[in-house]
Amino acid sequence: MRICPPEIAALVFDFDRTLAPLGNFVRWRVAHEEMRKHYAAAGVADEVLGAAPRGCFGLYRHVALAAGLEPAALARLQSEVSAILARFEEEGIAGVEPYADAEPLLSALPEMGLRAAIVSSNPEGVIRAVLARHGLEERFAAVVGRDGLAEIKPSPDGMLRCAAALALAPARCLGVGDNAGDVAASLAAGMPAIGVATGVSTRAQLLAAGARAVFSSLEELHAQLRSERRGAS
Repeated sequence: MRICPPEIAALVFDFDRTLAPLGNFVRWRVAHEEMRKHYAAAGVADEVLGAAPRGCFGLYRHVALAAGLEPAALARLQSEVSAILARFEEEGIAGVEPYADAEPLLSALPEMGLRAAIVSSNPEGVIRAVLARHGLEERFAAVVGRDGLAEIKPSPDGMLRCAAALALAPARCLGVGDNAGDVAASLAAGMPAIGVATGVSTRAQLLAAGARAVFSSLEELHAQLRSERRGAS
């Protein structure tokens, strides 16, 4: 099965551990404590916080789903908590470097008739700062962070926002991520998805989530895309 048939016009990448290991430079445990304190002070019930999955993003999404807040109140609270988490993510900007095989792939996409975009649970400002430090910002036609999203992946909201920014139907975008949640978000938005086993989820988990293929690296993905596009020409 072709992973990138001719109708695909853009690759929509996750960021952390798909393009760059930002999470290796973030104090997630301390950030989680700060987030939890803010939620509690804002009146989110102890039983809601206690039932949240592990991790900062799990907590963020769980509150969106389970806190029972009105949309406007939830949006304000999530914006406040997102800003708390962003302070810790910003600590990683200076230290993180994109994976070595990211730039060759991104450079080659236009020759294949493909655009690149990012949808991430990290904030847009942090993503753009990392990209700018390494001369990669212009490689992306759109960058969608969690900014303004009450609910993050595996919600499809960010993927749909990205497709709209690209002026493409979701079915013309191919999601690329290291996490089963990335795959789920793509599929829920109506996008096909592939996995790269460079981060959170295993090959088996990515396939179980619905990825049409899983690659061990961006370099391996690059080779497959090049082969498919050459064969189609």
